[in-house]
Amino acid sequence: MQIVIKKRYVIFFFSLFFFFSSRVSLGEDKKLYSLEECIKEAIKGHPKLKISRYISEQKKEKLRFILAENFPQVDAVASYDRLSYVTQAKKRYLGESFDDYQVDIVVTQPLFTGGKITSQKQAARYAMDAADQSYLAAKEEVIYGVKVAYYRLLFAQEIMKSKEELLKYAELSYNTALDLHKRTKVPREEVLLRLEVQLNAVKQEMITAENNLRIAQKVLLNAMGLDASGLIEVQELQDDYFIAEGFMVDLANNYEMVKLSKEIKEAEEKIKIAKSDFYPQLKARYDYGYEWGDWSKDGKTDWIVGVAVDFNFWDWGKTKADIQQAEARKAELESYRELLSQNINLELESSRLEYDSAFKRFEIAQKSLKDAKRSLDLFESRYRNALATSIELLDAQKAFSQAQVNFALAKLDMRLAKAKIEKIEGRDYEFK
Repeated sequence: MQIVIKKRYVIFFFSLFFFFSSRVSLGEDKKLYSLEECIKEAIKGHPKLKISRYISEQKKEKLRFILAENFPQVDAVASYDRLSYVTQAKKRYLGESFDDYQVDIVVTQPLFTGGKITSQKQAARYAMDAADQSYLAAKEEVIYGVKVAYYRLLFAQEIMKSKEELLKYAELSYNTALDLHKRTKVPREEVLLRLEVQLNAVKQEMITAENNLRIAQKVLLNAMGLDASGLIEVQELQDDYFIAEGFMVDLANNYEMVKLSKEIKEAEEKIKIAKSDFYPQLKARYDYGYEWGDWSKDGKTDWIVGVAVDFNFWDWGKTKADIQQAEARKAELESYRELLSQNINLELESSRLEYDSAFKRFEIAQKSLKDAKRSLDLFESRYRNALATSIELLDAQKAFSQAQVNFALAKLDMRLAKAKIEKIEGRDYEFK
């Protein structure tokens, strides 16, 4: 009796194991990621955005560094000198010792720099603003990359479903024809062979579609900045591929253009920084120190208060070269802004044309899909009534499958064109 009970426990255990295993293998616990969730994940940890954040932090610290230069600078200085002889002025501090120890506290304060510090602060602020715009541009690029990968994965899923449906049709037609041939020798052998060839062709298409689906999943993971060794399942989208009528694009929000504008202003301030060397540099100095010659004897304290003027009288054209370099940098950025503007306008116009083309194909593909489905239904009805051949039915099935592919491709092209237009405009993704 005990052995029977143990066997029952074993059987019950394995039943539970296979039950839960079947649930996992069916994917009931798999999470379907929405486009919004994929974008959030990408923004949270994409390496490209981390790099941009670190660059922004560097620019912020650079500004803090320059702001600090406008305040009094306090330095402590300690020194030791061995003198060959002691002057009368030094005897007051050193006595007869040839050892000269000094400790000083030095305070310096810039009074006039020809506008250098002010321009340095402004240049640093513009550089920080440009870095912020660079981060936003990188963020927009990441979002665009996720959208493209997400849309391509949806397309791969639609193609996979189309091929699965076509394979079912092809197998059903072939098996029906094969069974009929065994009983009545009709259809003929050559027709049966042709059906088998077409069935094998569909199987090959199925293998390709499955491989493309896996690749699309890995591309999406990579676009999100994640390890591409895993897999990801995504949610379907509904009617997200249309652009509202009268939609206008405002290039003033384009992050690359705004970034260049900030960099040009930074270049203007750097020209002022270079020109400031033509002016005298004035700073105040206060020095309080203690000097002695022998550790066993006391020394003396002294202090100095003064103003120092530094005027660059001749530098062999160094200042002029700095100015010309800064002016050339500004001209370079202005030319690049003009080129970028032309490229953006071209890219925008191309994206609009691509969308219009995809939209026209979408309307045709939508009607073709309805016609192909209607044709397939009619052929299936005729086939059941022995009024159509297996090959005619299979051709109708392939026509329906191709119509599904054309419809999915038109939607994909509309989505890609729309995503490109949103990226060019610099429109941040609106989370729900």
